[in-house]
Amino acid sequence: MGYAEMLSQIYGTISSRSADINEKIERLRQAKRKIEQEQNTSLGEIKKIKQPELANSWKGERAISFNESRLEAFKVINEIINDDYDDYKQEISLKMGLLTAEKGVLDMASGLANEASNLLSKGEEALEELSNKINEIKRRLA
Repeated sequence: MGYAEMLSQIYGTISSRSADINEKIERLRQAKRKIEQEQNTSLGEIKKIKQPELANSWKGERAISFNESRLEAFKVINEIINDDYDDYKQEISLKMGLLTAEKGVLDMASGLANEASNLLSKGEEALEELSNKINEIKRRLA
């Protein structure tokens, strides 16, 4: 296989992986946005759990039990809204960061491929350097 074919395959690999990473990052952004929307909606809705205030006619064991259940529900939902959603968003941000770093490696490989392409156009005088450059790109893509 000639150097031109190798470079063509390298460009194809970089392009394919880059598109895949961009798609994953976009899907993660959308998921994070939806979680944030749900969290904001839930923060508004959670206040309704404590309403209405129990009237004076609500007394006794049944009223106490109802109020305790209502407060427990508030506590559980509040934990989900404030802790679990934040954990999900943090996990998504971490994955996005890892993918962005991977994209950076691909961008660097793309730059090296461009350098190799320039060397290829110089002809035989740059063949050894071209070979080294292609091997470096392959190592980064492995």
